[in-house]
Amino acid sequence: MKQIWMDVLIITLIGIAMFAKVSSAYFCGFDDFNETHRALFEDSQNRTLIFTTTHFGSTKYRPLNRLTTYLCWMIGRGSALPFRIRNLLFHLVCVLGVYGLALLWTRERSIALVAGLFFCVEPSANQTVVAAIFTNTMAYAFLLVSLLLFMLWLQTRRSGWLALSFFSVLLGTFCYEPVIVVIPMMAGYLALEAYRGRSTPHKQLAIYVGGSAGVILAFAFIRHLVVRGVNPQVSLRAMVNNAILYAGALISPVDVVTANQLFGSPLPPQLHVGTRVLVLLLAVLVALVLALVAYLNTTSVRAGIRRLDKALVIYLLLSIPLALSTFLLFTPHASETYLYLPAAFYAILLGLLLRALLPSKPLFRSTVVLILLCFGIGSWIRNRRVAECGQIAHTILTALPVSQWQSGNWNIMLSNVSAPPPRYGIYNYEGLSTIDPADPETGNGAQSALQIVTGNPQLKADVVDPLKMSSSCLKPYRCFEVSLNGSVEEVTSRLAEK
Repeated sequence: MKQIWMDVLIITLIGIAMFAKVSSAYFCGFDDFNETHRALFEDSQNRTLIFTTTHFGSTKYRPLNRLTTYLCWMIGRGSALPFRIRNLLFHLVCVLGVYGLALLWTRERSIALVAGLFFCVEPSANQTVVAAIFTNTMAYAFLLVSLLLFMLWLQTRRSGWLALSFFSVLLGTFCYEPVIVVIPMMAGYLALEAYRGRSTPHKQLAIYVGGSAGVILAFAFIRHLVVRGVNPQVSLRAMVNNAILYAGALISPVDVVTANQLFGSPLPPQLHVGTRVLVLLLAVLVALVLALVAYLNTTSVRAGIRRLDKALVIYLLLSIPLALSTFLLFTPHASETYLYLPAAFYAILLGLLLRALLPSKPLFRSTVVLILLCFGIGSWIRNRRVAECGQIAHTILTALPVSQWQSGNWNIMLSNVSAPPPRYGIYNYEGLSTIDPADPETGNGAQSALQIVTGNPQLKADVVDPLKMSSSCLKPYRCFEVSLNGSVEEVTSRLAEK
């Protein structure tokens, strides 16, 4: 037990050290400003809206998500710190949940420690932690805790653990609907136990089925009272394309943001894969497969494979696409945000496979250290970019004469001095993109941000193309050009009011 507590301490300290800098950063991105705007101007005026309306008029119903946003805003009063501390704390809960699950499933402390450390600094899980407004770490904390409680129920057969597990699931679903996938994950583990010859007694199985049905019905009924409309289904082609992107992001030892930072390689929005590149990638893949086959034929590795819990490997391999299923079915665009839970299962799977395929302890440890370095560097670079994004956003909002706009009707026009780089998640924001990327689908982040810092809901703001600023800057607009580093310069109105 002492060693387990030591592992918990190591994982927690590494997580705090990794995310310390970004946890003090200002808000970054349109989501932060749009949702905090809602907390300030809607939810603070009528708190019943938190529970009686959907997420910005969509089919998403996340009242606990919205409630925590409101509470963090009330605590911080304009500071991003409560949001970021919340995200980090729940991320650490998730990391320790991964450690606990790996320990229960494998009974090997070394695998559990490796899985916890991998997930703690996994770049694919980073965006969920460092996007201030996202509450996904909280939702998935409920999911992983519910899975741990379910495992305790399987070991002890005490119904109280299962009741707590289902209660945790229900809380999680009202933070983030995809948490509901934990129900089939539990069913899958019951099937795994049956395959191993440890079938669940019929009475206990009936309790599980009844509890699962109760959670699903309660979730569906409450949603039905508020949500109208249905989610459009994604095309098969988009599903396959997104699945490939997700798989590549998970298994790649060097993530795209790290490659962009260190080697200047293009980010996915700028990436155009030609025939030659595809042929080269295919050749590399074939070479790696042949090398792996040769390695697996060695005597020591074959012995490790025989000891490998293949049923658990299959369970984890199936849990990863199951964790992605709701996003593949109903979300046409790929996002690293959706990789948080798959990354958790992948971390356990990777630790399990490395322990089996690298029987030599020095080789196992050196490989783990190398992967941790790759993951850690990736997350460090991402955290630094988000911190810089927050600094630019703060610079813009403090450089503008917001003290003059605290009351009355104001019309503000903003433009970038030069075009910002293409967006990739929240890792490539510069200039006004740190507040508003001027995309119709993202809402008016600039107006939300300016209304927040002025406290003036009558203020209007628009972001226009730099080339249109000279012809669009008509009175009564106050016009400002913003550089990529956040410095601001006022533009005198070109034409008098007609």
